[in-house]
Amino acid sequence: MTVSTSPKRIALLNAARERILVLDGAMGTMIQNLQFDEAAFRGERFKNFHRDLRGNNDLLILTQPQAIEDIHAAYLRAGADIVATNTFSTTSIAQADYDLADIVYEMAREGARLAGNAARRVEAEDGKPRFVAGAIGPTNRTASISPDVSNPGYRAVTFDDLRKSYGEQINGMLDGGVDLLLVE
Repeated sequence: MTVSTSPKRIALLNAARERILVLDGAMGTMIQNLQFDEAAFRGERFKNFHRDLRGNNDLLILTQPQAIEDIHAAYLRAGADIVATNTFSTTSIAQADYDLADIVYEMAREGARLAGNAARRVEAEDGKPRFVAGAIGPTNRTASISPDVSNPGYRAVTFDDLRKSYGEQINGMLDGGVDLLLVE
């Protein structure tokens, strides 16, 4: 079986052969510096949502997209070759805490799209190839330790739950145009 190689993949491999590639910095601290309040996290779309949303940094992909894209662009202008999407907690398992599990694919896709927009914009400014890594963080549930001390065999999540949740996130990021996946 032959797998076609995209021009972006070739550019990434060539750049990696030539030099050490620089990954962007922490997205969370950049978001904290913006000092968004609850209304900013909600945006217009979630203005009347039934749960508090402040602290759900991944949701800002949908409610404050320009701010997220601008953070990516700032890292690229500062010298990063690769930006990681703002999708660290974009899994149905993690987003269930906010009752937002049903929009994970959309968040992952849009997170990839925003990072890609920033990469293309900065690449057009200076001609240096830039790349997007789809950030995959751990969930807030574990399949290895019981959260119930009186029932050590209990698990809050199954392997199949994790597989499905990560699959949805990855599919969204791939459809949004990431160049590689970054498992954190």
